[in-house]
Amino acid sequence: MQFYLKYLRHYLISHSRHGTHSPFVYKLVDEVLYRKSTVEELNVVPLFYKRAGKKAIKKYLFLERLLRTFAFRTFKVRGKMVQQDLLELFRQIRSDDFPRVIYYIDTDEDYLSVLEDVDEHAILIIEEPHASKNNEKYWDLLKQAEMVVVTIDLFHLGLVFFKKGQRKEDFLIRF
Repeated sequence: MQFYLKYLRHYLISHSRHGTHSPFVYKLVDEVLYRKSTVEELNVVPLFYKRAGKKAIKKYLFLERLLRTFAFRTFKVRGKMVQQDLLELFRQIRSDDFPRVIYYIDTDEDYLSVLEDVDEHAILIIEEPHASKNNEKYWDLLKQAEMVVVTIDLFHLGLVFFKKGQRKEDFLIRF
């Protein structure tokens, strides 16, 4: 019950793309998060996500667009049981053109040690940052870390960027 109240609170205080004042975040939300999926994109969603429902499909398609938008060479996964389809998506989209590392974190254990390895081009994708008290604790500590510049809280996903030259901001975006 408390999880749903947290979601309701997030929904009420979060913004759409028009509530952001960062050109980087506005463009990300407009072109990646809120872009309509085509029939072809929906047809290639793995069966696991189709069976899990609309939220899972939406999250999978968002992750696919995000990974295609930010070219990366390496991905690192920290988690309990990450879906094989998601790992396959990372492998398919991976490119040697840009030395970015993307970290996908799906655990409620301390994942702050990942900050020791990141550079300004790295991206962290946090699965369900509000699912448990531990997740929320580590999400809040991550947002406070000095090297973290931009966080985007989509409630079911958290995105962390380390862009130099931008001021530190935390965004709550409706997903």
